[in-house]
Amino acid sequence: MAPIGYVVSAFVMGFLLVLLGVGLIRGRDWQQYAMPNQSESNWNDGEAEFQLLQRIATNPTVWVVCFLFLTLGIGAGAVLFVSGTAVPSSIRQTAWLALVSLSIALVAGYIFWGTYQSIRYRGLDSAKATLTALWVWGMLFIVIVILQLVMA
Repeated sequence: MAPIGYVVSAFVMGFLLVLLGVGLIRGRDWQQYAMPNQSESNWNDGEAEFQLLQRIATNPTVWVVCFLFLTLGIGAGAVLFVSGTAVPSSIRQTAWLALVSLSIALVAGYIFWGTYQSIRYRGLDSAKATLTALWVWGMLFIVIVILQLVMA
């Protein structure tokens, strides 16, 4: 049996996750855009597929569901990794590598996209926004290297 602190922590984090999901669902219509009327699309020119993907990508419910699946997948991988179940070591190492790689990619993508969009919102062109986002990545890499050297 797990210590009571871990169980309470799991329930608190689950409650906060559900609270976040409810907040996102309740606040999804905070800003409305009037889309201009467009002509009928033809499935042969690729425009209809693009519009379908655009509707899916701009739907907040799709984003919430994807976030929940991603969170549950990472959580299940972490539980499987630390549970000590009879899993072959090769699968365990692969799962650990996938979990760490996915986490790093998500954080790096979040930092890059957030920096890029912030700079674009301030009126600079995309080349300067990309340069700034890559500069932030470089500075974070240098800080990580410095911390590893100091802590070693």
